[in-house]
Amino acid sequence: MTDVADAALNERLRTLPLFSRLSGDELSDLAERMRTRSFKRGETIFRKDDPGTHLYLVLEGAVKIGLPGEFGQEALVAIMRAGDFFGELALFDRSPRSASAVALDDTRAALLASDDFLLFLERHPGAVRVVLEVLARTIRRLSDRVEHLTFLDVPSRVAKYLLELSRAAGAAQADQATRGPGLELSLTQDELAAFVGASRVSVNRVLGDLERRDIVSIRRRRIAIKDPERLAKEVRP
Repeated sequence: MTDVADAALNERLRTLPLFSRLSGDELSDLAERMRTRSFKRGETIFRKDDPGTHLYLVLEGAVKIGLPGEFGQEALVAIMRAGDFFGELALFDRSPRSASAVALDDTRAALLASDDFLLFLERHPGAVRVVLEVLARTIRRLSDRVEHLTFLDVPSRVAKYLLELSRAAGAAQADQATRGPGLELSLTQDELAAFVGASRVSVNRVLGDLERRDIVSIRRRRIAIKDPERLAKEVRP
């Protein structure tokens, strides 16, 4: 069973841009240094200010990265899906975690210890470029977030983020050849409100309007995008 699990992890690692250029022996060596762990929906993977000890690679499921507020509120920063990695920032400067990570669905991840990750980058300079690209996307995403919070109203922000999340989820599903006829986001209205920086009441009102016009459908912990083209027209600069 262990050999089968190791082989499956090797093949999964090969599909990730960070490790795609490694030889079979190098992949096997890396997989031996990893351990996999499963998380239930809603389970905390790490909290802000925890020590940064591992890099996380999402194999299945989804993880939300958020900034907890002083009074229990949360600012949602990103959603990581199969093929994404997170937790790398704290490994570079040995600082505490800058955000919290919580499983958005039942999730399986591969963990790579800090020293093993840094040694991997030293041995494979080409992988550094992938890490830099991910860091650059993070900075760009945060810059876009500031722009959207400043210049877009709540209905536009809701529509824009639903579209962005659906594209990311669709890409992840396509990579796994599991995309069905419709696309649902595993996202509560509270989580969406945290993502767009608005109250749950405001987001609920916007979603209700979109559902009445048959642009989205809403179920418990699920938001389905029914008409992406019409949804895109809801974004008004």
